[in-house]
Amino acid sequence: MASLPSVAVNGSLKLEPEMRKHPSTDKGPSISYSKNHSTFQLDATSDKRLLDLREALSLFREGTHVESSFYVPVLQECIDKNSLSNAQSVHAHIVKTGTQQDVFVMTFLVNVYAKCGRMDDAQKLFDKLPQRNVVTWTALMTGYVHNSRPGPAIRVFLKMLQVGAYPTSYTFGTLLSACSSLLLLKLGKQIHAYIVKYGVESQTSIGNSLCSFYTKCGSLHSAINAFRRTGEKNVISWTTVISACGDNDEPRMGLRYFIQMLSEDVELNEFTFTTILSLYCAVRALVIGKQIHSMSIKLGYVWNLPIKNSIMYLYLKCGLVDEARKLFNGMETISLVTWNAMIAGHAQVMDLAKDDILAYHSGNEALNLFTRMNRSGLRPDLFTFSSVLTVCSRLVALEQGEQVHAQTIKSGFLSDVVVGTALVDMYNKCGSIEKARKAFLEIPTRTLISWTSMITAFAQHGHSQQALQLFEDMKMTGEKPNKITFVGILSACSHAGLVNEALRHFNMMKDQYKIKPIINHYACLVDMFVRLGRLDEAFDIIKKMGCKPSEFIWSILIAGCRRQGNLELGFYAAEQILKLRPKDIETYVILLNMYMSAGEMAGRVKSEKIDERRKARKITGLELDKCQGQSLLIQT
Repeated sequence: MASLPSVAVNGSLKLEPEMRKHPSTDKGPSISYSKNHSTFQLDATSDKRLLDLREALSLFREGTHVESSFYVPVLQECIDKNSLSNAQSVHAHIVKTGTQQDVFVMTFLVNVYAKCGRMDDAQKLFDKLPQRNVVTWTALMTGYVHNSRPGPAIRVFLKMLQVGAYPTSYTFGTLLSACSSLLLLKLGKQIHAYIVKYGVESQTSIGNSLCSFYTKCGSLHSAINAFRRTGEKNVISWTTVISACGDNDEPRMGLRYFIQMLSEDVELNEFTFTTILSLYCAVRALVIGKQIHSMSIKLGYVWNLPIKNSIMYLYLKCGLVDEARKLFNGMETISLVTWNAMIAGHAQVMDLAKDDILAYHSGNEALNLFTRMNRSGLRPDLFTFSSVLTVCSRLVALEQGEQVHAQTIKSGFLSDVVVGTALVDMYNKCGSIEKARKAFLEIPTRTLISWTSMITAFAQHGHSQQALQLFEDMKMTGEKPNKITFVGILSACSHAGLVNEALRHFNMMKDQYKIKPIINHYACLVDMFVRLGRLDEAFDIIKKMGCKPSEFIWSILIAGCRRQGNLELGFYAAEQILKLRPKDIETYVILLNMYMSAGEMAGRVKSEKIDERRKARKITGLELDKCQGQSLLIQT
């Protein structure tokens, strides 16, 4: 089977001279042309100024005849400068001189049109070619993939098979990229079968492409198998499988592959560092993250911006704000990615804050960074807006959120689904359900997250009917709900006391969508029955749960028992919480208050027996029940 030309790291197609119709001499690549009946030769040691694009175009305008090999470097310069007009001028000269019979030159011209984003011109040129080889077919496929048109790339491949052309390793890699973009797992497996049939599965580039394909399709097991069957693994192979683990929520597995990679003395590159640092962010492994930081410095990546951004984000996510700020202040050039990392990192710090004051300080610092970034002249992107709107929602900063909303309109990002969903969430958290609804309606293409955010917003604000209607609208679009969507639906039914609707949707979730109920689903049902005073039915739901009830579930039941005066069931629920958290003082206080409010003096004796079971000696001088503005002092 014929092998493809060499491939650059970024996936660019390189057409080697040996694939040309007219091979070069033994002296290496030479380019010759005649001018005024004189012949000039340009080899590897000649003055490269003769290959200047402007001079070449000037020769073409003068009607100078050149050899076909002269077109390749000129066309390459058109790619480098993204100059479509110059490429068209070269094309015209090729046609004028009759060089369109050279398959190599015409294949390169197809590649030029593709790189300039003119796939229609590339397709027209391809259709007119008198001869095509596998490189020509692959060049057209690669162009479609690089221009985010994977569908036509697959159709080109099918036509190639119909005419009897044999795919090469690069063809398979390009096709797998197209399948990845469309998440066509079934088709990708068929391509995998072709690869096995042609005996190239163990090739490094093929193994890397297969691993990447299965990763994007969410099949981690198949991705790991593709990695293991790769013969000679390079740094890209290891980085791909480590990234696969991270993308499929298995960061610790990815770290194990990283350790194995180090044990085999594989030299790390920039992408390996950023990938592994993202895994350490996921597990908040600060100590090892610092060691990776030291390793990056040792290997000469001290000024590498993506790595510094990753390290800075790791420090922020682990709560080391000062260390992250030192890295940030030490950067000579601050890119938009760096600003985004700092803003998103401070948003993460809000989740780690020990109290509301520290959370407010981190959120306020994120907004200050956003202001500084705007003053620096950089334009925020959708990631910036998403992070800032998240901060506004957590701070319940409606005024700042509205200002960011205005900026998204001005900058043209309002139509982006990520920004639109963040706006819905922000207005929801700030209590403005009407503005959240308007933001939702302004999203042109809605995703499952968008629908779920709006359904949850309606549920939280007591608009249960709107939530249920929106759920029906979502189903009509063909969007399949997930477990989070059903949490919003069941919450809406709970707030409105819609028992039949709640049970219908709960059964729909299990039977129609095959979603296994989680603790939040049961909590909504228990809360609904408790609100209606139907404690026995709430208790039946708890007994029929497919998982162990949490303390939150029992606390909902206790609250209902206190309101309804069902002390027996309340005592039972309290004891279940104490089994889960034996040292939970608040539960003891609730239990004792229930006894005392009922006037049962024997309750004190019973609480002492419970106290003995948890082997606690005494509870003395403790101020409790602060939530109700009272303090209960237990003295012995």
